[in-house]
Amino acid sequence: MKRILILIAVFATSNLFGATIKQTTIGYTYVELNKASYQAVEIGTSVVVITKKGIIRPYTGVEISAPIFFDSKGTNLQDADNKGTGYGVALQVPLIFGLDISGFYIQAMGGYNISWLNDSLKNIPSGAQIGALKTAKTKTISQGFIYGGGLGYSFTSNFTIGVRFLKGSMKNEIINEPTSAAINKQYKTNYTKIMALIGYNF
Repeated sequence: MKRILILIAVFATSNLFGATIKQTTIGYTYVELNKASYQAVEIGTSVVVITKKGIIRPYTGVEISAPIFFDSKGTNLQDADNKGTGYGVALQVPLIFGLDISGFYIQAMGGYNISWLNDSLKNIPSGAQIGALKTAKTKTISQGFIYGGGLGYSFTSNFTIGVRFLKGSMKNEIINEPTSAAINKQYKTNYTKIMALIGYNF
């Protein structure tokens, strides 16, 4: 009896979720982390399982993406008001749940993000030791859970366009030693991300 029920479940699932889509995306990303703002080029790949037929088709999937930061303003440091430029890379792995409605799609996303950031400090916060921080560079690991959503359109030619908005709370840790006692080496910040993307379905 159990085997029969398992076979029925497998058959029903195969008819309901039969299409697997592999998608590669590239896009522009804007991230705010405390008082810092970062720009990045983001490359990602995802695997999505979607219903075979219907005007409204639910889908679910998983994605791995890597934003490559090429510019920054401000600082992600707590209790500081520095200005600088920086670079870095991140890795994020969200789960995706969505609906496709005749090509238009809306999706919810949730997962984990970890970023490795390098910042050059230009200005000195009030009360800091100027000699210690004047040419300081910080290397920071920032990580935490992210959540949000997106919407867009999938063309019949397999191309996709869309936008995403994600938020989260990050735990940050400075992992190098050029800082003084005026800077906290471990702290939390809010995370906000806006992304515009194009993709191709295989």
